[in-house]
Amino acid sequence: MKNLIKILIVSISFMFSSNLLAQDAAFEEQPLTKQEIRAQKRLEKKKEREQRKMLAKQMEMIAHEQAVYGIDSSSFVLEAIQVYDRYGNIENVNSNINFVKIAGDVAIFQLGFDGVVGLNGVGGITMEGRISGYEVEKLENGRVNVKFNVQGPIMSASMNFTMDGEGNFANVKVRAQTENIELNFRGQIKHLNQSSVYEGMKLF
Repeated sequence: MKNLIKILIVSISFMFSSNLLAQDAAFEEQPLTKQEIRAQKRLEKKKEREQRKMLAKQMEMIAHEQAVYGIDSSSFVLEAIQVYDRYGNIENVNSNINFVKIAGDVAIFQLGFDGVVGLNGVGGITMEGRISGYEVEKLENGRVNVKFNVQGPIMSASMNFTMDGEGNFANVKVRAQTENIELNFRGQIKHLNQSSVYEGMKLF
């Protein structure tokens, strides 16, 4: 009797499972409605946007860490995409020929404009000097400040960098110490090994 009950239970369970599988297969075979297709596409686009945002965030973090490493090791370049004066006049520039380079205890400042020869061969001026008083300040919000003085044959200036808390964009203020001249760059800070700026002729 017990064996018969077991056989019945197993048989009923098998039949029930078979019915469920058949229902699932029938359900899968049913075509999606237009509303379901639109909802599925919206979900896929949302996932793609989230993935792109996550990837962009990761790239910003990597760029920020590499920039901080360059700052800590005094081996970085700010490749400028904008130059502006104290009055707010802004000019978009070529980052390949507009930069501030820090290599150990040497700083190189270059300003250039496409289509112009200039004093340095790239439509502007290139100056070099020795760094003194190099200071780095790291804030809780991720921002990094760097300041120092530069002294060279034709260059006597103070430089103040402020890097954003995310990514590697930063501003640098270059202020002449002997004259009332101030110039500001906005661009990306890169480690010296990752930069490919073109250096023009120096005035000395």
